[in-house]
Amino acid sequence: MPYKIMMSIAAIVPLIFLIAFAVVPQFFILQAYPGAEGLGLEIGVTQRYIMAGMLFIVVCLLFQSRKVEKVDNQKEMLLGVAIGFAVMCAVIILMEGPLRGLPLPVPPVIATGAIAILSFWSRTKLS
Repeated sequence: MPYKIMMSIAAIVPLIFLIAFAVVPQFFILQAYPGAEGLGLEIGVTQRYIMAGMLFIVVCLLFQSRKVEKVDNQKEMLLGVAIGFAVMCAVIILMEGPLRGLPLPVPPVIATGAIAILSFWSRTKLS
């Protein structure tokens, strides 16, 4: 997969979560903590807004890095993207799944895992 397309895809995935966290933060909090109310719910909503802001930074960096031209630099960028998304996938699985007894959020696991795999694969195809 060409570098520019891969980086665009890598930027779109966090953009989707950014929009979701900014538009309906209560949905995510109540899915993870059905009994949340009052101050606990407000703290959770605030954390989702903060996560949306941090995701905005990631989206901007990924989108702007599409302009990198040297193949060696592109490989380094794709390696960083692959490692970052792989670690995020592992954190989601470990923190939401067996360690805490919460239901595993399948869409984020699939999205982050797929981007990690595609980034590693795209890195091997650069020449």
